Formats: sequence, structure tokens, C-alpha cells
Amino acid sequence: MLAVRLATAALLFGCAAAAHATTVVIFVEPMTLERYTKVFDTPGRDRVLLCMAPPATSGCTDVTRQMHR
Repeated sequence: MLAVRLATAALLFGCAAAAHATTVVIFVEPMTLERYTKVFDTPGRDRVLLCMAPPATSGCTDVTRQMHR
């Protein structure tokens, strides 16, 4: 049984496709500071944006951690 599980796991990991980049938008209610998130599958790099919830008209802040090497 262990051999079957290992073979199945190896097959699944071998066939796995590369992950797509995502954009995570965190909406904040201005009056209550309650937060909720939306995740979008977008081309390009991963990003995290902090926005005021609609109907607020302020822009979004990019809070993606910048990695320096």
C-alpha cells in the first residue's frame, strides 16, 4: 500500500504545472476597519494591494514585499 501511495504522489508531482501569478487585493472598510480579500489570477508577478473598500475613491497601496539580493 505504501508503494502505491508513493507512486501516486510521484506521478502527481511530476505532472504538476507551474503556478500562475496572483494579485491579492485587501479591501478595508473605512468606517469599521473590517478587512476582506479578493484573489485574482493575473499575468506577471505576484502582488499584494491594500485598498479602501468601494465606494471610497482613494488609490491602492502596493504592499508587496520587495526582495533585494
